[in-house]
Amino acid sequence: MRFTALLLLRGMASTFLRPRPPRTERDQPLTRAQILALLDELPVSEWRYDWDPDTLHIGPMAQDWRAAFGYGRRETTIDVVDSQGVLIAAVQELSRRLRHLEQQHAAQPPCRCAHAHTPEPDPASAP
Repeated sequence: MRFTALLLLRGMASTFLRPRPPRTERDQPLTRAQILALLDELPVSEWRYDWDPDTLHIGPMAQDWRAAFGYGRRETTIDVVDSQGVLIAAVQELSRRLRHLEQQHAAQPPCRCAHAHTPEPDPASAP
């Protein structure tokens, strides 16, 4: 078991510390908006591994991940670098949308509605 953990850690380190490898990209890469939409629809489950029944985990099933995004080596695992990339792309898309909404809100004139000037009742003074 200890040997396996060392191999996993060594594999993760080599993935993150290696210089940028030559790569092949899709003809039509997923946009951040597409990634966010796919992530929004991705089923999330809870499970326990047979070999560790005391620990509860949460996340997508690898087969669902592969079907949604097409990333990774196998249908039975989710590579850490892929999950991080998807999450970063989704956060970037949410950030872009939030900035857009903030700009729209800032561009609107202040509300001149009658209810906007009516003070809220004080809950402490209610009977």
